[in-house]
Amino acid sequence: MNYEELLEYLDLENSADFQYFEAMADLVECEDYIEPEAIYKLFADADREVVSQIIGDYFEDILDGLPEDAGEIYSLLHQIKMGLMGMIVNAEDEDDMRKFADEVYSFRNWYSEESEVELTPETGDGRLYQNLRDAITTSRIEKLGGERYRYDFENALDYELDGYTMSFAEMIAAEEYEDQEDSIIFDPSEKIQ
Repeated sequence: MNYEELLEYLDLENSADFQYFEAMADLVECEDYIEPEAIYKLFADADREVVSQIIGDYFEDILDGLPEDAGEIYSLLHQIKMGLMGMIVNAEDEDDMRKFADEVYSFRNWYSEESEVELTPETGDGRLYQNLRDAITTSRIEKLGGERYRYDFENALDYELDGYTMSFAEMIAAEEYEDQEDSIIFDPSEKIQ
């Protein structure tokens, strides 16, 4: 799918119209091949703050869909969310935007195609293997009264965060640590003057 086809698929006139949750969901969950250049062009003229907010909302929706015992995959998805949000907000030039678009491209391929989750019905009858996108959909159906499964996300944890993403995640952790260090802590052993 090229840029023009992607705009049509997302029902957008141009990339500046990329401002809704549904567009992000449709982009990430699309089963058709999307050219990396089309993803770059999609975000090139979009409002970066709006895109960051949409990414945050989309990932929160993904995280809400996970089963309750999905600790490691939850952490990984949270890291990816923080990395993508940081990359788009801090993009200063075309090279930064291309790195962001490449990361979105990598994420959507992993999330909707390459990842593998093993689902075992609680009845014990056979196993299913689904990509992460479909496993989260199954988990949502389960929460609505559908068949119950045990989820093994071990094989879905194989996602490489690029250096910038990791640096941003570490930066956020450092900022949170600094905020804690700056807070006032009462020590009863200290004398009040």
